[in-house]
Amino acid sequence: MADSKWGSIEAVVNGDLIGVPADASYISVILMWLLLLLNLIQGLLGGLIKPVFVFFSIGSAHLCCTTKYGSAIGSVLAGRPCLMAWTWWRYVLCALVALVANGKSRLALFMWEWEAFGKGSWWWHGEGVWCWSYADCQRILKADQVRKVAFGAIKACVPDLYPKNLLIFLPSGAGTQWASIRSLVHELFLDNGTETYAARMAELPQKLSGDWASPKLEHLSDFVRVQTSVSKCLFFMLFGKWVTDDEATMLTGWRTNAKFWILPRMVHRFLFNIGIGKVKALRVKTIRLIEKYNLQEVFVGMNDRLPAEYRRADVVELCDEVMFAIGFAGIGGTCAAVESVGAFLQCKIPAESAAKHIKWGDYGTSAKMVAKYRANPETYIRETLRMDPPVTSATNVLKEPTTVKLNGRDFDMPAGMLNQYVHSMANRDESVFPDPDTFNPDRGNLNEALTWNGAFGASDEASYPRICPGRYLSMDLTRTIVGHVLGANEASA
Repeated sequence: MADSKWGSIEAVVNGDLIGVPADASYISVILMWLLLLLNLIQGLLGGLIKPVFVFFSIGSAHLCCTTKYGSAIGSVLAGRPCLMAWTWWRYVLCALVALVANGKSRLALFMWEWEAFGKGSWWWHGEGVWCWSYADCQRILKADQVRKVAFGAIKACVPDLYPKNLLIFLPSGAGTQWASIRSLVHELFLDNGTETYAARMAELPQKLSGDWASPKLEHLSDFVRVQTSVSKCLFFMLFGKWVTDDEATMLTGWRTNAKFWILPRMVHRFLFNIGIGKVKALRVKTIRLIEKYNLQEVFVGMNDRLPAEYRRADVVELCDEVMFAIGFAGIGGTCAAVESVGAFLQCKIPAESAAKHIKWGDYGTSAKMVAKYRANPETYIRETLRMDPPVTSATNVLKEPTTVKLNGRDFDMPAGMLNQYVHSMANRDESVFPDPDTFNPDRGNLNEALTWNGAFGASDEASYPRICPGRYLSMDLTRTIVGHVLGANEASA
């Protein structure tokens, strides 16, 4: 294969920046540093006091012009001009303070913000409006979605943090680039009905045993061990290669760098682009791993099968996009799943979970938890992840002008405004899941949980076009790794 067709991953990650808002300019960041004390005071007030947070977000109807000229929503509607950067200096800091105050849990933060905005159907966060009810999330998930290059209702940093054509950024629908790439990703990597998938899955218990001898339940609290095991298993399932310990440790960066995904460019620059530097290095090293194992032809063939208008001039660009999705969702998401299940089995509240909203119910001891898992691993995993999901929300956009009520006030949002749907809160909608804070693997409607961006296993599963394509693999890997620790793999064999 000619190098020119493959291309350079360094050229990809160091490409020209796209979509940098004016208020994230270096002049703005320097001023943010110079006024740090004032910004911190406001950030502490806004991050700890709900009415102040709401005021910084959308202004006040009682104070003239604060919505239009003195709030985050006003800045976004004006295109985030540099002159309004000060509204974002305090806003991003108060959001970070609120996140820390809520145990670094995204779900707990979202619930705190929803309460701050009056527990209605909508609230504001970042650059968009957020909704949470099961009905609203289901409505969005059952339709094709218009999307933008955004994550967490914030413009995503591309191409240095994220690839510009990452699957989660592409609008869905028949004949779209999204449909073409997703179909090939499923066929080449994620089809659990193939003989290759079944053969590799059958080998996993023995491979795990070779790396992880004499496992104990408390080992599931050893996140380094868990994350390296997930990385090895997932890479093997996709490519048939059992990577070394050092290579697996590198791949765990897709889990450990998760904190950088949600930060806007203003904050990355404020922090000297340290996080972006780490992710760029991770992307380069991941591509180097593909090259080491001579897997380039998989992606060359994939690129050749795309419609002409979607083919990449340099195949490494497509490889980077696919491997980012595999790392971000596959490794990161499955690590989070195994970590949560491991914590529940020990009656421990998982790190960065909505701790106040998790009750053990009838399973208040580790012995009872383990017995319940053994009785039905799948329902146990589903209920754990309903309560503590790896992915809490996703970004699409409003397809048409929409009037939303924020803290009792009506706001007219234009078509194209970012709209975050919080399926982790939909999984706690009492109208669908009674007593949602109590762990209960015997719920009769666990297949209706939207944990995997759709109702995995429900009778109408096919009506969720963006349901996670790796849901079966994630479930199988979680069950295999936890089964290895509990001895369930040997018992089932």
